[in-house]
Amino acid sequence: MRITKVETIRHPAFPRFTWLHVHTTDGHTGLGEVGHFSTAAEAVIHDLAPRFLIGEDATRIDHLWTKIHDHLAIFTMGGSEMRALGAIDVALWDLAGKRLGVPIYELLGGASRDTIPVYNTCIGSDPIPDNRRFLEDAGSLAAELVDEGFGCMKIWPFDAFAGPSHGQMLSDRDLDAGLAPVRAIRDRVGDSIGIAIELHGFWNLPCALRIADALRPYRVQWIEEALSPESLGAQVAFAKACHAPVVSGERLVTRFAFRGLLEAGGATIVNPDLTWTGGLGELKRIATMAEAFRIPVKPHNEGGPVHHVAAMHVAANVPSLYLLEMIRHNTRHLFPQIVDELPALVRVPGADGRSEARLALPAGPGLGISLSGRITDDPLVTRRVSM
Repeated sequence: MRITKVETIRHPAFPRFTWLHVHTTDGHTGLGEVGHFSTAAEAVIHDLAPRFLIGEDATRIDHLWTKIHDHLAIFTMGGSEMRALGAIDVALWDLAGKRLGVPIYELLGGASRDTIPVYNTCIGSDPIPDNRRFLEDAGSLAAELVDEGFGCMKIWPFDAFAGPSHGQMLSDRDLDAGLAPVRAIRDRVGDSIGIAIELHGFWNLPCALRIADALRPYRVQWIEEALSPESLGAQVAFAKACHAPVVSGERLVTRFAFRGLLEAGGATIVNPDLTWTGGLGELKRIATMAEAFRIPVKPHNEGGPVHHVAAMHVAANVPSLYLLEMIRHNTRHLFPQIVDELPALVRVPGADGRSEARLALPAGPGLGISLSGRITDDPLVTRRVSM
């Protein structure tokens, strides 16, 4: 199964994304995706393709990943280069599944669960404006999510107050304003839904600790990315002092960076981003390494539909899954415009007797999805080919 052609696809209606098709001699096509700074990653893909992909055996996924990784590591580690490698890796896994006629999660070792437990990150504009509602009407949003079977919602009510001081100071007034959506959720639905707090790494250590202490009465499910990861010592100090589980890792690149975080005790849950950290295979390797520390994995999953389904395959497989992030705006509104055969959100009986929202396992060989003809057949699409 030799690689004959590497093709990137862009559509003006979705400028955030570049999609990747890797073509092989047996007629199969593997699908990958880049989100965020995707034009830069597209250039990297076509820089790498003639040197590392064209003419190579597409079944040698780990070998090709390591060759590209070791080349990139000479110059840099992260950013668009790793997003390019992540997209390539996903496309190669898609090819492997198609060649053998099985879903990717079967190649990873099989399913560890029948459905995938999820939480809703409150991103989204019209027609599902969760991004606005968690600030303006958090209680009713929480009640709606409970009715839909979600057991946890993630919000970031403190972000607006970090900008003026670059996260160096937090007034009593701003702290109280940041707590308001959290109070509204508890007042409306009690403990019927978990509240996860995202801080986006905007704060210094004293401010992050102050926010965490103020959140203690509300029994939040976890606090995520409290600090930017440049200082491992600060991350460890926060993790030791914080009353709630601490999630970190979405900005780290490859298992080599996660090793330090795990050994130092800087997180109680890790959240690697599949594309940013180097692909589907690398997410699996990070989850396995974290499991040796008895640390569960909660993959960061705010990319496009290909990223979403690739993360689902790893989430279906790894025994140490905590939850998989999802964004209901994307799965209901955005993703169906881009891909076909998207796995469904289903309801299953929960431990407390209420039905629980979960994702069905991906079906079909490889990823189990394909770019819609609405994308590939549109004359507005821009294609670039290396062959």
